[in-house]
Amino acid sequence: MFQCAKPIFPKGMKNEMNTFAAFRARVESLKGAKLNLTAYTFYQLYVNGEFVAFGPARTAKGYARVDVIDLDKYHNDGENEIIVGVMGYSCRTLSTVYQPSFLVAELTCGDDVIAYTGRDFESFLPACHTQKTERYSVQRHFTEVWDYSKDKTWTDEADKCEYEVGTELDYINRVAPYAYYEDISCDVAAVMGTLEYDGSVTPKRSYYSFQPNEYWGTFAREEVGLYFEWVQYQKQTPVERGVELPVKLSGLEYAVFDFERLETGFIGLKATAKADTKINIAFSEHIEGETFSYTDMHVQNIVTVSAGAGEELDFMSFEPYVWRYAMIALEYGEIELEAFGVKRFENDVTSVEIPELENPILRDIYKAAVKTYAHNAVDIYTDCPSRERAGWLCDSYFTGKTEHFLFGTTFVEDAFLENYRLYKNDDKLIPEGSIPMCFPSDIKYNGEMIPQWTMWYILEVEDYIKNRNTAADKELFRDSIYGLLDFYARYENSDGLLEDLPSWNFVEWSKANRWVFNVNYPTNFLYAQVLEAAYNLYGDKACLEKCKMVRDVAIAQSFDGKMFRDHALRGEDGKLTLCGDISEICQYYAILFAGIDMTDAKYADLLRLVREVFGAVRKEDMPEIEPINAFIGVYLRLEALLKLEEKALVLNDIESFFGNMEKLTGTLWENRSIHGSLDHGFASYAAVAMMKALG
Repeated sequence: MFQCAKPIFPKGMKNEMNTFAAFRARVESLKGAKLNLTAYTFYQLYVNGEFVAFGPARTAKGYARVDVIDLDKYHNDGENEIIVGVMGYSCRTLSTVYQPSFLVAELTCGDDVIAYTGRDFESFLPACHTQKTERYSVQRHFTEVWDYSKDKTWTDEADKCEYEVGTELDYINRVAPYAYYEDISCDVAAVMGTLEYDGSVTPKRSYYSFQPNEYWGTFAREEVGLYFEWVQYQKQTPVERGVELPVKLSGLEYAVFDFERLETGFIGLKATAKADTKINIAFSEHIEGETFSYTDMHVQNIVTVSAGAGEELDFMSFEPYVWRYAMIALEYGEIELEAFGVKRFENDVTSVEIPELENPILRDIYKAAVKTYAHNAVDIYTDCPSRERAGWLCDSYFTGKTEHFLFGTTFVEDAFLENYRLYKNDDKLIPEGSIPMCFPSDIKYNGEMIPQWTMWYILEVEDYIKNRNTAADKELFRDSIYGLLDFYARYENSDGLLEDLPSWNFVEWSKANRWVFNVNYPTNFLYAQVLEAAYNLYGDKACLEKCKMVRDVAIAQSFDGKMFRDHALRGEDGKLTLCGDISEICQYYAILFAGIDMTDAKYADLLRLVREVFGAVRKEDMPEIEPINAFIGVYLRLEALLKLEEKALVLNDIESFFGNMEKLTGTLWENRSIHGSLDHGFASYAAVAMMKALG
């Protein structure tokens, strides 16, 4: 893919955490020119001062996806300047894999190579970027702190440095579509006021879903600025409301902006510093009333920018973030704020038509589902575009259905699944034959993985091959699928059921997940469906026979004559005892995967409960049966109702469950309540279920 270019990075810095480097090439012409480039961890590309792209698309360790970008339209008569900023994080996350930082870039015109890294690109270590900052989240990388009083540009001559040539990777094509960018401004400050330190405040200290340590990569607390905490210690006193830009802000003054719906992209502002100034840009997916606050998401939603007196700031964050509300809070100094907004970073859904539905609530939910998909399907399927941007299995089972439904294509899913096929368990952190629960990512040091999520991988592949990309070669997936089948088989008990699967067993975010050991029946119903999928893909009759056996045994052990119970425990005498615990989610696993006929009279009580009591919002209290939670309970219920052809119930559940989400954020959420992400990729499946029910 590259004729001459070599991977380069500032000398001695390729393994240093949170290192920002810039690279510059100057050429006479861009007419007919294309730039082939990739980088690690991420790059921003500017040509003649204009933002062009953020990338690359993520993939497996040892590989790099190459972007090919047409630069003809950016041509200037005279000299043309190409600048690539590269953020090399060199830390472990759940959204990228750990490997050294680099840039590879090659400018071509036809067969001619005009410029390339290793010869024509100068290297810089900009002093304006602060290296030692707090982690943004464990799932992602570091918070952004910029000080433009040190350098006004990324390519100040004082920051020029030597570079070294790194190790070549396996370069592969970008498969997912290129991102869609759109500039959106927010021209009115909803609230402006003053700030005052309040020592009585207890700031959020649950910054992280799990505590980062040396393995994950973090700077010592005493080495970093605690800007996330600083914002929380400031008492806000409103003074003005509905103030149009431009506005003047001085030290310990603030302005809150409401974008009305969640936005995903790069934060941008234009301002003139009237004195030495520090600006904290805090952002949140939801606030109560008019006081800015952070939601409970285990992230540090803040970007900090400093500028010297007289400097004109035209700032855009390096990374994409998510917010509805943003607060610009001056720690000190004075600015005239001329513009504030976002450069959207999304999947291009401009061609998607929103159907004219009789029910306006359903129409708005459909629109929110499309927006949620756009935010979570740029280079891979992600769980959320905020805290994690991680490619989780099971989530992808539902998001894959959305992509094909909206476009009739599978480009993002092609990339997502290819990444998993490229995964190598070289460090043996997870069991042989298994695959990660999310990828590209680093495996937790304790080898954590979700066995059930790997089962959803097999179900997704079957659906993908049979229904979405029938031209795909199923043999490409054989090794990963049979590796997993061998892994599962090691945990079959004397009855042929799975027992005590290792690591993090997960069936749903509800009390049902307390009942996953020793023998968990939702897991075994799922296992039976996986075995049937292997038969459907490869004609493996042994898998079909095992599927029938697992179903028969699991039904016989778990069905009490009315309901399916969740689990059985093995006593000291070595015998299994069926427990009395019953969850709603267990019933949907059975309906979907146990091969049962719900018209059979013995399931009449269960069918009545599904129709009349259970629901995305339960219709009656029935505490003896644990209700479903949002994920994956609501989605399995929708799937089960579609299987039962209960279309009216599908529509009722969608309206009652998702309607308030759309009103508050214009997106669909991870949980029932305002907790965690309010913009989760799998939730886009609501549009698919809705239209199936209306069809």
